[in-house]
This record gives sequence, C-alpha cells and structure tokens, in this order.
Amino acid sequence: MAFVMPEIAVQRLIQYGISHLRSNRVAFDEIFCYLIGDGLVSQNYGQTYVDAIWQWFETYNIPVVQAWSLNIKQVPCFSIHLSQESEDESKAAISDFYRFDENGNALGVSTFNIMIDIGIHAHKNADQVLWMYYMLSYILFRYKNIAQSMGITLQTFSSSDWSRDNTAQVENIYTRWVRFSTSISHTWSFDDSAGPYEFGDSFVNYSTVLNLDNDE
Repeated sequence: MAFVMPEIAVQRLIQYGISHLRSNRVAFDEIFCYLIGDGLVSQNYGQTYVDAIWQWFETYNIPVVQAWSLNIKQVPCFSIHLSQESEDESKAAISDFYRFDENGNALGVSTFNIMIDIGIHAHKNADQVLWMYYMLSYILFRYKNIAQSMGITLQTFSSSDWSRDNTAQVENIYTRWVRFSTSISHTWSFDDSAGPYEFGDSFVNYSTVLNLDNDE
C-alpha cells in the first residue's frame, strides 16, 4: 500500500457499514437488543421503540461527508474532520528505509499517528444522535478488519455527549463527536543503492544539489 488517506478510509468504512445495516435487520437488531432484552429497560423502550428506530433508519438517507462539504440540509449525517496528523518520531529512521520488495527495489516508510473527529449530526430529535452513535460504534468495532485492509491500524475511539449546535440558527441541530485515533504508514519506492537520481536522460547527485556535504 502506498499513501494512506485516513479521512477517505474512515468515510468509506462508515458508508459501507450503513449500507450493510440497511440490508441486514438482524445486524441492526444486535445494536439495540439491550433495549428489548433487559427487563427494566424494556419497560420504557422495548420492541416498539426499536421498530420505530428501524423505520426512521429506512426513511432517512444518512450521508457521510467530509467536513468542508457539510451542509445542514444534509442532516442527519456523519461528518469527517481530520483533527491531527503527526509523524511518529519513535519510528522514524535515516532515509525512512523499510525493506526491499520482491523485485529488489527499496521501500521507504513513514508512520503517522492520526486523530479524526467524526461528527454525528441530527435534527428535531436528540434521540437520533443516540441511535446514530451506537450504529457508528458498531461499525467501528464490527469492521476493524476492513479498516486494517485499508491501512487503518491500532484503532481506538472516545466520544463526547451530545449538544445543541448554536450555529444552526433556527434549526434544531444536535451534534455528538467521536474522536477516532489510529496509526497509518505511508510507503513509497526509491533506489537507495546509488547516490544520483535519474531525471529524464540526466543524472542529478542529490547530495550536491541539497548541499548535504556542506556543514555551513
């Protein structure tokens, strides 16, 4: 795998999970079975309440958008925000050499620690934020293997409580945030066996060009 784009990977993972839940009522019921199975809880919630969630879920399209394209007209939705991306200094090395591939070409690698904020946005009813949060939690746990296949490793998350979005003016928009933490590794091919790099028909000695031999 070459460069990993974590915002895109998380967006596609959630989209895949939502699509799977829409086509699988059994999986959906796994998320909310606590509201039915626990005797005390079911007195206030129960099967009728879970059926109402399912009806809402079938009725509304729930897009997963990047932060820059978020529009209140898309609510309910999930939004993806890259909070932080920093290189892991403990894994950095000279030239970032990783290994040789099957063709004998050198591979470079750089590991980054990532924090992505996932916004859960709903309108009119704050309960929708609660439903969407547990759907999201299920997706992040259930499809960890798929996330790993896209280069998303060491996944953990934390969350805040919901609050009303005061920037939405007259709209009743409720938001809850999930901070998704992970690690990714960018890899690339390079020839580390020789000093000069080839550009077209000419060779350039990058040590000279970059003045790497000059101490001043």
